[in-house]
Amino acid sequence: MLKIGLSILAVLLVTACASPSTVRVSHDSAELAKEAAIQRELAFKKHQSYTNRLNTVSYPILKSSSKFCPDDIVNSFGAKGSTSSDFKDEWNTAANKILGGPGYTITWVAKQGAAAAAGLLVNDKVLSVNGVEFGEQKKQQKKFSTEIERIRTADSSQAELSIERGGETLSFEINLDKICGFPAVLSESDAVNAYANGKQIIITKGMMRFAQDDQDLSLVIAHELGHNVMDHLDKAMNNYWLGSIFDIAAAAYGVNTHGVFGSAAAQAFSQDFEAEADYVGLYYMHAADLPLEGTAHFWRSMAAEHPSSIGSNHAASHPATPERFLAISKTIDEINNKVAAGVAVEPSISE
Repeated sequence: MLKIGLSILAVLLVTACASPSTVRVSHDSAELAKEAAIQRELAFKKHQSYTNRLNTVSYPILKSSSKFCPDDIVNSFGAKGSTSSDFKDEWNTAANKILGGPGYTITWVAKQGAAAAAGLLVNDKVLSVNGVEFGEQKKQQKKFSTEIERIRTADSSQAELSIERGGETLSFEINLDKICGFPAVLSESDAVNAYANGKQIIITKGMMRFAQDDQDLSLVIAHELGHNVMDHLDKAMNNYWLGSIFDIAAAAYGVNTHGVFGSAAAQAFSQDFEAEADYVGLYYMHAADLPLEGTAHFWRSMAAEHPSSIGSNHAASHPATPERFLAISKTIDEINNKVAAGVAVEPSISE
C-alpha cells in the first residue's frame, strides 16, 4: 500500500509541475543511433588525443629520470597500443572504426623511444610479442597481455615483435628502454588536479585542459613523479600509523579521539613533501633536457584561476602559490649554477 501511495503522490507532483510552452522536437530511433555513433567516435578520438599527449610529455621525463629511481626501473617499448576487444557494445563499434578493425593496434610511439628506433609506426597491427600471438580468443589475448606485462620487469632488455603493415608481415627486434616504473595515466575527472598513488601518476582531464602548454604539463608530471620517487605516500602512511598509537592509547582510557592524532601525524609534513616534489621535479625536467625558464609562471596561472591558493594557510596540505613560484625560481637558479660550475646536476639531499 505504501508503494501505491508513493506512486500516486509522484503522479500528482508531476501533473502539478509547470510544463514547457513549446513542443519537444521528436526523432526516430535511426537518427538517434546515427548521431550517437558519431559522438562516440568523437569521444574515442578525444580520449586518444589526451592519452597520446600525456604519453608524449611524460615519456622523456620517465626515461631520463631512471637514474633517480634505481629501485623502480622497468623495461618499456616506448609505444602503446589498444584493441577494440577491450570495449563493449556500441563502443566496440566505435573502437573498431577508429583503430582500423580488430587486433592490437599501435596508437602511440615515442619519438626518441625504443620502438621508434626499431621502425615501429602508429597503426601497425601487432601479431605477436616474443612469439606469443594476440589471437581472436580471450584466452589468447590474456596470454598476450601477460607477456607484455612480464616484459616490463624481465631481466632481458630485448623483445621481438611481429606486425602487419599494409598487408605485409614484418619482424622487429626492439632494444627496450629503461624508465621509471610510474606510468602517467588519464583520469576522466574534470577537476584541475593531479596526484601520485605510489604506483602511478594520475592526471585529470581538467588538468590536461588547464596545462595547455606542454611545459606546464611537464612540470605537473615531474612533480608527481617526485612524490613517487621520494616515497611520500609511504612516509605519510607511516606517520599516520605512528600517530594512531596515541589514538589507541587514548581509547584504552575511554577517550575517543576520532583518529585526530593519526590524521595530524599524516599531515605533519604535507607541505614539506609538496615542496620537495616541486624541488626534485625540476631536476627531473632538467635531466630530460626540458627548458626550465618560465616554469614558475604555472603557479601564477594557478593563482589567477584559483585565488584562494594565494593566501598562506598552515592548515593547508600545499604551500601557497607565491611560495611555490619563488621556490621554483630559486631552484632553477641552483640548477643553472651547478651547470655553470660543471658539477653533477642532482638534487641536494640532506642527510
